[in-house]
Amino acid sequence: MCMDINGLMDEILLQSAYEGCFTLDELLHYSTVHSLTGIGASKEQTQAFFLVLLGGEPDGAIFVDEKGTLFGDTAILHLTGREEFELHRVAPPIADALVARCRIFEKSHLKKNGRLEIPTIGTPNRQRVGVLCLTVQDSRAPLAGAHVSIRKGKLVITSDVTDSGGRVCFRLLNGRYMCVVSDRAGERTRCIIEFHEPQVETCVDIGGTEDASK
Repeated sequence: MCMDINGLMDEILLQSAYEGCFTLDELLHYSTVHSLTGIGASKEQTQAFFLVLLGGEPDGAIFVDEKGTLFGDTAILHLTGREEFELHRVAPPIADALVARCRIFEKSHLKKNGRLEIPTIGTPNRQRVGVLCLTVQDSRAPLAGAHVSIRKGKLVITSDVTDSGGRVCFRLLNGRYMCVVSDRAGERTRCIIEFHEPQVETCVDIGGTEDASK
């Protein structure tokens, strides 16, 4: 069984585009920002761990060692957080087929030791209306004319275009939102923002770094 699983996964990865090497925290953040569908593979001498990502979400897991193979939630329990994963992009149908056999139902396992935690701006409180102001930058230079949409799931709550200083503001209920930044070339980046203050100023750099401050 171990040989079968390892052989199958190796065959898939050999035919897939290599994305890079990441720690577990980096892998989860990178896949979320890029809504990536792929497989993260961490291999040691006597064991292997495969994390299957669908649209940026860690939806499946496989753990293989000399004792056998574990799937889904039981596999996640063997994560230490010290693994290094080689990430490959794979076609959604392949990821879907894998997840059907190794689905993670309880993602709180991944939240241990800070994994999958989303940076929170301010202090959580009862839901109220606040103003979220974003400054969009490209490698630290303000990006004017960028289209910024604020989403809840697949629903676009509001959208606007950045001014000459790369800034745009939205009046929203406090909470967690997906921020998607696009320009004429198409979507440039997306990130999850959670805010709990009357007014929040945060920066999104599509050149690869993100910063947030009140």
